[in-house]
Amino acid sequence: MNKPKSRICIISFSDLKSDPRVRRQIYALKDRYDVTTLGLKKSEINGVREFVLSDDRTRYNRIRSRLIFLPARFYKGLYNEYIELKYPIKDVVETLSDEKFEIIIANGLEALIIAERIAVRDSAGILLDEHEYEPKQIENHWFHRLFINPYKDFLCKKYLSLVNSIITVSPGITDEFYKCYGIKPEVIMNVPQYQEIELKKVDPDNIRIIHHGFAHPSRNLEDMIYLMPLLEERFHLTLMLVVRDRRYYALLKELVEKICPERVDFQEAVPFDNIIPTISEYDIQLIIYNPTSFNVKYSLPNKFFDSIMAGLTVIIGPSPEMKRLMEKFDCGFVANSFGLREIASLLNGLTLEEIMEKKKASLKAAKTLNAEREMKKFLEIVSNIQHNNK
Repeated sequence: MNKPKSRICIISFSDLKSDPRVRRQIYALKDRYDVTTLGLKKSEINGVREFVLSDDRTRYNRIRSRLIFLPARFYKGLYNEYIELKYPIKDVVETLSDEKFEIIIANGLEALIIAERIAVRDSAGILLDEHEYEPKQIENHWFHRLFINPYKDFLCKKYLSLVNSIITVSPGITDEFYKCYGIKPEVIMNVPQYQEIELKKVDPDNIRIIHHGFAHPSRNLEDMIYLMPLLEERFHLTLMLVVRDRRYYALLKELVEKICPERVDFQEAVPFDNIIPTISEYDIQLIIYNPTSFNVKYSLPNKFFDSIMAGLTVIIGPSPEMKRLMEKFDCGFVANSFGLREIASLLNGLTLEEIMEKKKASLKAAKTLNAEREMKKFLEIVSNIQHNNK
């Protein structure tokens, strides 16, 4: 008789159908463990049991939680009352009343609030995955600086000591956690599953640049549009964007029509599993993340690794984490600054041979920078929690 699989619950306040990092967790675990997920939407991955995090609070509790949140910034004891009013803790515990887990994986501090309650009930171990450094989640908006970020700091001080292990996305974030809270998370990079991609030749008269990701004002995508008139005619830009802010997306389109209508086009975002084959038809990925916040400065975004897997030459500004890997794998070029003229000078100076050389280097790097390798580390961490929690 086969021994029943150990049970794991994965919690994330995100759409699990489009959250690549959480989806990689699910795929890595589902054949080894009995996996249950809690998210804003189901992953629709076969072989897992799924529940949706719903917000069934009364109107009174919604208003009350908002009124408590602001003074809690100065009277921190109120945060505990806010937590009880804000999150569907009782509903989740009731929904999972017939479930018993050995490990809870919390994706983010808010998921950790619920994970802690279930873990106490079941004597389960907890793994926290911090997708970013939440106490500095957004720094260029006054409300976040004054209220949201201090709340996240409170959650860190309240819950981090209760966690068995923490993972995050880059060494810079690990160092900041250690500096501020004395805890050093392990790094699990946002790398995709390995795919066999053929090297594509570059048309010298039509060098195709792509940028894919979210259309949001914090990304400063207009900088890439302003860049295009500074580039030689051989360069063409495609923006493949997930539209979350329609007003901003419309502004980008208006800007293109105004300053470079023949040089930029927009493509609809493709399903998650089609991203790498789609972008592999291009030549260069442009990732210019002006460091407007701590998390932007130390980011290692999905698109960076997608581009390497797709066999593209990657062009970045001097972002420290991406620069470190770029220098290690030599699969692109790093501008000396985030200035548009600096970036234009770099691109205009590229030869066809240099672009092809970096495309080859990306395909070689993809054999190292892939989820198969990173998920081995992840599975070891999960296994250690299970072993140490017995």
